[in-house]
Amino acid sequence: MAKKPTTNDAQLILQLYDLRREAVMRAARKFMVSEFWPQNYEDFKAVFTGYGSDQNTHLRQVLTYWDMACAMVTTGAVNEELFYQSNTEPYFLWAKFGEYLPQARKDSLTPQFGINWEKLMGRPMSKKRVKMLAERLAARRAAAAGKR
Repeated sequence: MAKKPTTNDAQLILQLYDLRREAVMRAARKFMVSEFWPQNYEDFKAVFTGYGSDQNTHLRQVLTYWDMACAMVTTGAVNEELFYQSNTEPYFLWAKFGEYLPQARKDSLTPQFGINWEKLMGRPMSKKRVKMLAERLAARRAAAAGKR
């Protein structure tokens, strides 16, 4: 049985939330959630390897932030259930970009890039949410393709 959430878990969740509110992080999150819609790995790679661009900076800031947060969960520093109940964004972004990370790790020669995020997204509770979000994303992409 998973450990019961503690007040320390709650404090860490609130600190993670507070970090998300920082102005630069908000801009980066806006780009990743609302503005960046790669159609394939090549589109993702162009931003992922576009060193020095604002888009690359946004991508790296958000993906490494969520990898760090997920590491806190996978190592047991933060209760998984509380993290799950307090966040949707890492699951949404995984549904949106997760399929690209294995190749991105190879292309960047950074074998650990996003590995904690991937570990958490592979857990049963996370898989269920990611599947639901992926279905929604597929419908959105299909609708957007029909408007072109």
